Amino acid sequence: MKATEIKSGELFKELKQRIAELGLPLPKKPEGTDPEFEFPTDPSALTGPRLGQFMMRFAGYFAYCQRLLSLLESELALVDAEYRLRVSSARLRLSAEEYGKRPSGDVVEAAALEQDEALTPLYKRRLELLGVKELLAGRLLIYEKLHAALSRELSRREMESRLAMTG
Repeated sequence: MKATEIKSGELFKELKQRIAELGLPLPKKPEGTDPEFEFPTDPSALTGPRLGQFMMRFAGYFAYCQRLLSLLESELALVDAEYRLRVSSARLRLSAEEYGKRPSGDVVEAAALEQDEALTPLYKRRLELLGVKELLAGRLLIYEKLHAALSRELSRREMESRLAMTG
């Protein structure tokens, strides 16, 4: 089998199976289907249990989002490697008269996409994965920042409690 015949989708399925065989637990999606939530503007107004519920909710979404991101990054690495290999192999077929003796990578990529329709689905999948990766990375940051803000509120309450006991 030639390297250019390796399909990233098939390889990704095999890799997911190998990882599943390790038996490592994965976080499930937290309960609740609201696509948006309202973060309290005054965390000091939250009761202790409600504060804990918010913290666990964001920790759960952080863990689940990290799970999704790790799967996506694994697939993206394979798709990108297959895409790069196929684009690089297209360089061999380019006419030096039409594209110059040493065309830039962007020129090679554009020519490969224009000449080889079989690359289009791979190119589209790569773009989708790159876009979703950015969205997931943004969500991770949101969940991390919200959890940290609630954690600071919890620490503030604990400090106030200690001061009240000594004062």
